[in-house]
Amino acid sequence: MVLSEEEASARTRGFPRLKTQEEEEQLAAQRLAVPSPLPRILKEFTKAAIRTQPYDLLRWSAAYFAALATGLEPPVKERLEFPPLEAPGGLTPGYLRVLHRQQGDAPFVQYEQLLRRWKGLCLGVEALDTIWGLVATEEQDEVPWLHIVSAGSGLISQSPLQTMVLVCETLTTEPEGASACVPMTTFEPLYLHVSQLDHPGLPGVGPAVGIDVTGPLLEHLRAVAAEQGGNVTPRNLAHFNCPKLY
Repeated sequence: MVLSEEEASARTRGFPRLKTQEEEEQLAAQRLAVPSPLPRILKEFTKAAIRTQPYDLLRWSAAYFAALATGLEPPVKERLEFPPLEAPGGLTPGYLRVLHRQQGDAPFVQYEQLLRRWKGLCLGVEALDTIWGLVATEEQDEVPWLHIVSAGSGLISQSPLQTMVLVCETLTTEPEGASACVPMTTFEPLYLHVSQLDHPGLPGVGPAVGIDVTGPLLEHLRAVAAEQGGNVTPRNLAHFNCPKLY
């Protein structure tokens, strides 16, 4: 039976009118209060993910928000590394600087502590084990953090000179693009440490060298540092007057 418009109106009188989709969305927005920090948090997270380019976004995201929630340094690169660098275990200069910021001022680091940060950056554990094996004995459960920096630099470099340049770039407190200077008192023990890492299979480390090589270099750099406020720079290492590192 077909009802007339008046009959249909009479039958539905008293029933609520169905809302349009736009009206439903407006009501939903009124009922759901968006936390005021959420847009900023999501914006910063997106920018961090783009800069860092993690291999496993979900695992990195868990480490990122865990760091924020506990007030720790998040696993975020300062800038995008482009083009992407091929390195053992995914370790790059940018990731090495992230790890250095996460370490803070603590002079020593334990393996398990570093492993958590390493996994948070989605890096290969084999690379960490190689670095740890270069600087620690089987009995050691913690090592000087700066030894990790120098060994990590050696792992991803193609020459000892490049290794020490990367050490300077990682440890400097200067902004990116500046001279990357570091105190000679920091550079000297790290250079001596790297010079004794006897690993010919790693181009950035090479065989151990003796005082006949390290002596002239350090004497030259001490004189240079005395004229530069106690600092040395990668440019000093590459200068034609600088004795060879290895």
